[in-house]
Amino acid sequence: LCTLFSVGLSHQGRPLWCLKISDNPGQDEDEPACFFNGATHAREPMGTSCCIIFASRILSQFGTDSLATWLINNREIFIVPVMNPDGYVYNSDSGGASSNWRKNRRVIQAPYVGVDLNRNYGYKWGYDNSGSSPQPSSETYRGPERFSEPETRVMRDFMAAHLFRTEQDFHTYGQYNMYPWGYASATPPDRYVLQEIVDTFRMNNRYRASRTGQIYQTIYPCNGVSCDWEFADTAGKFVTYAFTTEMDSVDFWHGWNDSGAIRLECDRNIPNLYYLARICGVFFEPVGLAINDTAQGNANGQLDPGEEANIWFTIRNRAVHPLDSAYSVSARLSSSHPDVQVTDSVKQFPNSARGSTVTNRSEQFRLSASPQIPPGTHVPLRLEVSYNDAGHAYRQPLDFELIIGSSPALTEKLTQPLPPLRLNVRPNPARARLNFEFGEVVGPSRLELFSSTGTLLSSSTVKGSGYQSALPELPAGVYYARLISGSGSAVTQFLLVR
Repeated sequence: LCTLFSVGLSHQGRPLWCLKISDNPGQDEDEPACFFNGATHAREPMGTSCCIIFASRILSQFGTDSLATWLINNREIFIVPVMNPDGYVYNSDSGGASSNWRKNRRVIQAPYVGVDLNRNYGYKWGYDNSGSSPQPSSETYRGPERFSEPETRVMRDFMAAHLFRTEQDFHTYGQYNMYPWGYASATPPDRYVLQEIVDTFRMNNRYRASRTGQIYQTIYPCNGVSCDWEFADTAGKFVTYAFTTEMDSVDFWHGWNDSGAIRLECDRNIPNLYYLARICGVFFEPVGLAINDTAQGNANGQLDPGEEANIWFTIRNRAVHPLDSAYSVSARLSSSHPDVQVTDSVKQFPNSARGSTVTNRSEQFRLSASPQIPPGTHVPLRLEVSYNDAGHAYRQPLDFELIIGSSPALTEKLTQPLPPLRLNVRPNPARARLNFEFGEVVGPSRLELFSSTGTLLSSSTVKGSGYQSALPELPAGVYYARLISGSGSAVTQFLLVR
């Protein structure tokens, strides 16, 4: 289930070891892939421990835990526990917890040693001298040029070859959950998706809200960092949804002689690695079920003893990457209770874009309950969903529960679903004035305007349908508009001509 290989060599010739976990680890199966790493900064070994404990845990759960088994069968998980082996060994040889070395060990300008590897990546390298330093004596020295260090070049080439959808950097310390950008406070593309993910991190590790957010605004400015490069779409590079967690709250070496402290902090963060492995491809989560007993039953919205009814399910595609829509979606329903039978058990679902919720309302399953089944009986139902993601076929089981004689916790009325939210800009190209055209919005809604780099320029409340606006004083160029409503969101691009 795993294989160990070197992705390349450090300055001093040490391998950067990578553990690949998959059901066929020796083959490139082109399954959705995620990447986790630690110890980019040599004095921060807690991330190394977290990577290794996670690997041990998921491998030992194969065949006994349904989620771990599904992930190993349907994902490729890559882990580099030590990104800076030269600095890591230097700290060990210098006394471990009494040493405080951060950088790598290449001599750029004697007597100063080392480059901060997390200031040496290519995107916004050297953006300013506050987020990184041009001085070789500094702990945040960024190196003489972008990707000047063998360790960062190795990782650049490794990541380019594998197209990771999600990525997690572990550092210490301070207990932060963060997303790009680090170089500036500019709003990144998909900010709401990024924020949702780090909020989920926080629910697992219980870090403070004030330490969960964008790198630049949450901790400090830093440019040339790995997360910014991994998330930036420059020169055709594949976009990776990348995150940084600063583990622990005491110091860089906390836990070096206390395995319980290490275990506690790793247990807080390992659920986030399972989470990133799930959402790095199409992954359906159950939302709810609804009973329709209008035609065959007593129309009370529940399955009663001796009754026949239709049932439909709501599921959500939790994939983070726009690449991962689910196509040709179908599902087979089964009941594990002998007194509840499923007929016409295979139904079609609509295609599901990332983040979207779909139902089989238009093709409902049919259930029948035996007259002998007592009210209040819990009936486990399994929905086995089949779909295509990026050209590959997958199958995923989802578990629901129906209580006889009780309405589902989540009920849905027999109404037409809301139409998809649409947003158009006319004229396009635009000059002094344009119209944002959209259908009826639901609930509190807003229209946002972004620059081509993802900076939020304006946000206004809208209601009803259609919206006319004079353009703010902006230079000519490409811009994006996003409409956010209770029924979803829509984005469109337009060109401003002066």
